[in-house]
Amino acid sequence: MKQDKWEKTDKYTYSLMKVEESIKWKKLASNYKPDWIAPSNSYPGLWAKVPQTYFDFINQLIPSLLSNFSAELKNVKRVACNYALTTTSHEELHDYQQVPHFDSQLNNQIAIVHYLCSQEFGGTGFYHHNSSEIEVVTAKNRASYVDTLANEMTHLNNKSSQYIEDNHPLFTRTHYEQAQFGKLICYPGNLLHSACIPSVDLTVSKLTEGRLTITTFIELDFELRL
Repeated sequence: MKQDKWEKTDKYTYSLMKVEESIKWKKLASNYKPDWIAPSNSYPGLWAKVPQTYFDFINQLIPSLLSNFSAELKNVKRVACNYALTTTSHEELHDYQQVPHFDSQLNNQIAIVHYLCSQEFGGTGFYHHNSSEIEVVTAKNRASYVDTLANEMTHLNNKSSQYIEDNHPLFTRTHYEQAQFGKLICYPGNLLHSACIPSVDLTVSKLTEGRLTITTFIELDFELRL
């Protein structure tokens, strides 16, 4: 069976188009509000379960993805997938939702964002922290980075609340992936990154017509060399 080829789009990021299959996954997303819950992290919206068949779909893409990171299927410890719907308006964001974040300080996680929405909902940006020059958070630099950012945030004079788009007083965007229906992007989870969302209506009547994505986290049994 021919494997899909992920296209390298930046130093650590790759993308792949799967438009026809994506129509199916959007149709299978629930419009039933009780199926959507607030996640345990600071994601500005709601998560819902994906059908079990989505794991089959993503598992078919993992071997070619892992080859980009010098890893193999035998190195995969865990795969987690969820629908993700951004629902928090610009005005409702707390301070740390307006700056880039990292998913884990460990070098053993790969994240995948599967866009089930159009480009009107923005995309995903990757960032460099200006004062520390950090773009990859690790166990060694996490404490220093977090402390420095907390101090900078207390002195930051934000006039308005909004999702970060391009640059920020504390960060410089180094790479941007435009949302496109059917597009999947992957990157190490400890890169500083953020959803970049323009001023669009995030309170649409149909849940599946908003900024809908599927997020996948792949945990490996060894550390990536970044």
